[in-house]
Amino acid sequence: MLRLSLHIEISGSRRWELDFASQVEVVRDMECLTDTCTITLPKRVKWDGESETPVRRGDGVKVWLGYDDELELAFAGYVRDVGYKTPIVITCEDEMYRLKLTPAKPVAYRSVDLSTLLADQGLTEVRVMGEQMLGAYRVTDATVASLLGRLSENGIRSFYMMEDGRSVLYSGVLFERGTQPVQVFRTGQNIISDQNLTQQKAEAMRIKVKAVSLLPDNTKVKVEVGDGDGELRTVHTYNKQETELRAWAEQELKRMKVDGLTGSFTTFGYRLVDKLDNIGIIIDGVKMGVYQVKKNVIKFGVSGYRQEITLGYRVRS
Repeated sequence: MLRLSLHIEISGSRRWELDFASQVEVVRDMECLTDTCTITLPKRVKWDGESETPVRRGDGVKVWLGYDDELELAFAGYVRDVGYKTPIVITCEDEMYRLKLTPAKPVAYRSVDLSTLLADQGLTEVRVMGEQMLGAYRVTDATVASLLGRLSENGIRSFYMMEDGRSVLYSGVLFERGTQPVQVFRTGQNIISDQNLTQQKAEAMRIKVKAVSLLPDNTKVKVEVGDGDGELRTVHTYNKQETELRAWAEQELKRMKVDGLTGSFTTFGYRLVDKLDNIGIIIDGVKMGVYQVKKNVIKFGVSGYRQEITLGYRVRS
């Protein structure tokens, strides 16, 4: 039987290393600005003679998880909160924590693209996916994170990913990274439960797409395509006039209406899946396609080591 293993490093005024925890939960979600990690410690933890928990808000945190001492980095970030009751619960956030404390630089542009906007806010480790022209734009936000939040309201999502041990900010509208799967999951092999997966047929789907384009003068163009009684999906873009916007909306509708799976499934801890990863799914010996991961909830504790993976759009059959 495989033995659960973990290692936690907390760095503040002192450095602490822990090889135990009652429970760890990491949430990686491309729909959210911030990835989170919640660490629940046993009721009795000795802190080298300290009378109180010495962990403080803003301390650095890294968490590795695995089996039989073969560990993978599951989370890197900072302490946001330390519970005062026992068992002690430490809540952490990824690199976005620092941007929530970083004042945004007030700037006004006659016209600006996304890369320039982010660079002017001092962000250097950035991957812009699908460059966007924002047109006339004024930064009035209190923090850099709140600026990113405002951009997300207009369809430009931002979140951090780990690359070669460092945090890189991804920002854009579409996050396409090839079609090859980094892992393949099969029932009877590494899928523990597929009860939350459902199969959808394109011809049975009822979707209405509302597309909104923000022009350089800050006016908006709006079009709707698809099924009038369908589920409303709103998408945003920049600097597209009505004809181009309608064509783009039709393309988005076609991308949404595809045969395949939707929902989530549960698998074992190893190997960890990240948001944006492409993964293959095989159900009862039938290939169901390759999907981009939208969300992964990693749970580690006395009940085992699991990943709850939510599928995004289908990359290919």
